[in-house]
Amino acid sequence: MKKADFKVGDAVFYPAAGVGVVEAMEDIYINGQWEQCFVIRICENRAVIRIPQSNIQKNGIRPLLQGKRLKELFKVLAAKPMHRATGNWAERYKDLERKINGGSCLELGEVVRDLTRWKQEKGLSFEEARLLQTASNYLAHEIAAIQGIPPEIAFDRIRTHIE
Repeated sequence: MKKADFKVGDAVFYPAAGVGVVEAMEDIYINGQWEQCFVIRICENRAVIRIPQSNIQKNGIRPLLQGKRLKELFKVLAAKPMHRATGNWAERYKDLERKINGGSCLELGEVVRDLTRWKQEKGLSFEEARLLQTASNYLAHEIAAIQGIPPEIAFDRIRTHIE
């Protein structure tokens, strides 16, 4: 397994919470042994999360997007949406949720794009609307952190690329 190479002060994306900053490294006692952990403060809600270094990849924690990947994200947002499956809504919901929590910025962009367009076409269920809000929030806060802009402007940039 590849060792995470984050440093104190690095901005990271944590799929279950959004954009955070590595505030410190701590040794904590887990399952009878000491393990080094990253202390990550989530920017939006100021929550502090301690993640063992060995679990960083498994949790999908990654550095924020760089220039080339950001351009790819904007291309994903502008692309045609996937066809809305009319079958089992629970399966569709699980797939969307998996993409949101998987840590991939491009899959997160797909979710935001597809749900935004589906909302315009036929509306969304309560659960889909909640997923759209979560995914949009994560994406906007990451873009805001990268570009040094307020999240509201990042939301506008996302909408501009989708429409």
